[in-house]
Amino acid sequence: MPAYDEMRVAVAAGWSKVEVGDPTAVGPALLKVVDAANPPLRVFFGTEPLDTVPHIYAERLETWQDWADVSVQAQGDPA
Repeated sequence: MPAYDEMRVAVAAGWSKVEVGDPTAVGPALLKVVDAANPPLRVFFGTEPLDTVPHIYAERLETWQDWADVSVQAQGDPA
């Protein structure tokens, strides 16, 4: 659909900036997680999420804190 052409170009430009790693490095990294005494519930493979996700989560935490009074209100009075 032509309506999405501009979006496709923008997405492709964004992906062209992503540094592609070595796929053979994933195996040893995965085994390190699997063999860990206390493996994480979630882990990133590659550097891209490490660069982007902390900023996104910081924004989310700030939003949740800004709206904490609404969360408390939604709890209601104890039964």
